Amino acid sequence: MVLPWVLAAGAVIYLAVAAYVWRHRRAVGARALTLLLLSAAVWTLLSVVEIAQPDPQVQERWGDVKYLGIVVLPPAFLAFALQYTGRRRHLERRWIVALSVEPLLLMLMIALPSTHDVVRSVPADATYGEYAFVDGGPLFWVNLGYSYVLIIAAIGLLVQDLVRVSSRYGRQAWTLIISVLVPLVVNALYNFGKLAKLPTGSIDPTPIGFSFACFVLVWGFFRFRLLDLVPVGRRQVVERIPDGVVVTDARGIVVDANPAAAHLASRPRGDMIGRDVLDVLPCVDAVAGSVPLDEHASGGTVLSTVAGERDLSVTVSPLPDATSPTGRLVVLRDVTAQRDVERRYRDLAAERQAIIDTLQRGLYPSHLPLIPGVDVAAALDPAETHTAIGGDFVDVRPSMPGRWSLVLGDVVGKGAGAATLTALARHTTVALTSLGWPPSRVLAGVSAAIAAEEAFAAPEADPRFCTVALATLEPRGDRADIVLALGGHPRPMFVPAEGPIVEVGRPGTLLGVVDPPELYDVQLQLGPGDELVLFTDGVVETRRGGEPFGEERLIELLEATRGLTATEVVGALVGEVRRYGRTGDGRDDVAVLVVRVPVAGES
Repeated sequence: MVLPWVLAAGAVIYLAVAAYVWRHRRAVGARALTLLLLSAAVWTLLSVVEIAQPDPQVQERWGDVKYLGIVVLPPAFLAFALQYTGRRRHLERRWIVALSVEPLLLMLMIALPSTHDVVRSVPADATYGEYAFVDGGPLFWVNLGYSYVLIIAAIGLLVQDLVRVSSRYGRQAWTLIISVLVPLVVNALYNFGKLAKLPTGSIDPTPIGFSFACFVLVWGFFRFRLLDLVPVGRRQVVERIPDGVVVTDARGIVVDANPAAAHLASRPRGDMIGRDVLDVLPCVDAVAGSVPLDEHASGGTVLSTVAGERDLSVTVSPLPDATSPTGRLVVLRDVTAQRDVERRYRDLAAERQAIIDTLQRGLYPSHLPLIPGVDVAAALDPAETHTAIGGDFVDVRPSMPGRWSLVLGDVVGKGAGAATLTALARHTTVALTSLGWPPSRVLAGVSAAIAAEEAFAAPEADPRFCTVALATLEPRGDRADIVLALGGHPRPMFVPAEGPIVEVGRPGTLLGVVDPPELYDVQLQLGPGDELVLFTDGVVETRRGGEPFGEERLIELLEATRGLTATEVVGALVGEVRRYGRTGDGRDDVAVLVVRVPVAGES
């Protein structure tokens, strides 16, 4: 007969598929599917042995053993469906016990001679050499009904969870369903006597159905990767993520949505299924309305809800099939909180910039005043480029009729902390110079103010001090008289119209450190073409590698710019220092103030 060979081939393939599934046993439902395949293989293989026996009594005994596969298959299939669809990621002990009760009781009934015939029996008139049709007892029909209920329940779970998700999952579902449905239908027709006229006669053709189903399973494993793309991933991940996920078909009809999407749409998920996505989520039209089905799209939109407007980030992706997209995956992320943070950040940044602008006005005047007969220019380049606040400050303003005050200072530290000390030094200088005091006395008052402020500072606070170059300037026709005092500040450079460039001024002590400070007034006179260059230590101490810019380079640069306007000298000096130095270590604030008496004929 050909039939035993067909059944034997099917059993071997079942065992091979079971081994393949066992290699992927970490996949969801793989262990239950392995048990399902083994039970089908046992049923099929022992059917071959049963058919091959000429003695009806021997056939009966092998048929009894065959029931090991028959009673295990339905519970294994239900366990697989529960795991595969995510309803029972791991079967608890109570589920395993519940599914094992009926098979164990039935096998016990078969094993006991007193109850054997209640399940199945071979007629007494069975002919030797022919396959005997087995009579089913009362428990046979009870087991048959129980098995059909489990199998139909499992098929229902697969249909409910897989077919509605997408065509790709639907193909997986139908592959699994057909692999079980075909043997089930064949078994039902056989048990109710509808297949008696087939060539198989009284032989149960259910194993033949299993052989067919086995080929369907093998094809499905390699065509649709049944163990890789399982719906439990969707249930466990998509159902729980905070982002809204909507699946549409090629017409834009919603075929699935997760709870987050239903929450955004303000309607039950069931009401979304079967409706146009633009009806349930009109905001999607702003991103995907005119985009072709096979293209990606992303963007932001606003969703109006009862609770108010929500900012959404929308991503639309095609769901590709073998030849063309079958639908779209729409992901909606609520970024309202993120946008609120961004708006608050922008507000804080604007407020911070306003504070910086206020502090900058305390470090450098918005514009320098015009001094009759004198060319004045200044520049302030902080080290902290992200705040534009440094420890250097510069100021030029009238102090008395016909007299001007020129101030260039450098406080310890950088940033907003240094700016507070700068404000103290600058405003104290402005106040005292308006009294007509000489520069040295003014700087002594600044030092006292810093020391008084230091007395109220916290013990762990860093020491506060500064250096200041203060000069009073009185224009007198084609010349200018200057009185200069230095409170710990670098000595300015005097650049005459002709002759060598020299340092001027007498060094004094730091302000805010020594009480009383040692300060000296030095009188200077600028003639036509002469200039006085005041600068902070950031000019000469800017480094390239380990080498500072230094006074020699400064003198060379001033020699090269001799005769230029004050603005041109300042620009050349600051630019050259910044080109020499590098951003990072060694970068310091740079401030420069140039006072020059133009020669006759210069504009």
